[in-house]
Amino acid sequence: MSRRAGPSVKSRRLAILLRRLRAASGLSAAEVSRQTEMSASKVNRMENAEIGFYLDDLEKILDFYRVSARRRVEIMDIARHAEQRGWLRMTAPNMPADWQTWVDFEDEASGIQDYAPLMIPGLLQTPEYAKAIIQATGNGLSPDEVDARVASRMARQGVLSRSEPLRLRVILNESILEQPFASPGAQARQLRRLADSAGQDHVTIQVVPREAGLHPGFVGGFTILEYDDEASLVLLENTVSSLFLDEEEHIDVYTQAWATLGELSHGPDESVELIAAAAARLS
Repeated sequence: MSRRAGPSVKSRRLAILLRRLRAASGLSAAEVSRQTEMSASKVNRMENAEIGFYLDDLEKILDFYRVSARRRVEIMDIARHAEQRGWLRMTAPNMPADWQTWVDFEDEASGIQDYAPLMIPGLLQTPEYAKAIIQATGNGLSPDEVDARVASRMARQGVLSRSEPLRLRVILNESILEQPFASPGAQARQLRRLADSAGQDHVTIQVVPREAGLHPGFVGGFTILEYDDEASLVLLENTVSSLFLDEEEHIDVYTQAWATLGELSHGPDESVELIAAAAARLS
């Protein structure tokens, strides 16, 4: 029998949505409790995914917050499957809901471990690099849609400069340092951004050398989201879908893969020297 890693990812998503709805209302849990005739303890426990979600209770809360019909359908669908482990989401062409789901989980995380075999992670991208990547992978997005996604990606980087910044650990393949895009100047600016970011106490960057040989990262990139009071999650993404993993045994696989990649990589100081040297060659 598989081991479980705390509340399911769907239960955690519902908890986030309920917290955001109450925050938008400006009310305390006690005030919501009085208005909905539910105990403050139940409201708090629902907002922290500490109990299961009864559909009648959820309907009552959504009525109170005057959630739109379209939004209500989405939330209730998540609730009906809240006990299922993992979460596969097919990406819509403009993907506002998928994007917001990821942003919310990222915003609530205390730390992220990101193995990036093909591109620099979004939290460390310059606007120039982000635009080039989104244009190359966006399947015909309009210029306005590209600009909106770039702006959203830049806004996400605020998690690194908040009062309690996200702890970000990144492992890159060395080939990324020489991947051309736009102009050499833009490429150099992106690499300098990487090196500067690694100078912050809460950001660590390591580079896997080409000569590392075969390793667990050959199956693709992955992101481990860490939380102070909840179990970790793993995110896997491709062009048409994103998959959140919440089973402990699956998280263990990726945690071990991360550890192996870290052992094969250059240390943080040497990695920054490699990045800086690559930037200098382009200047």
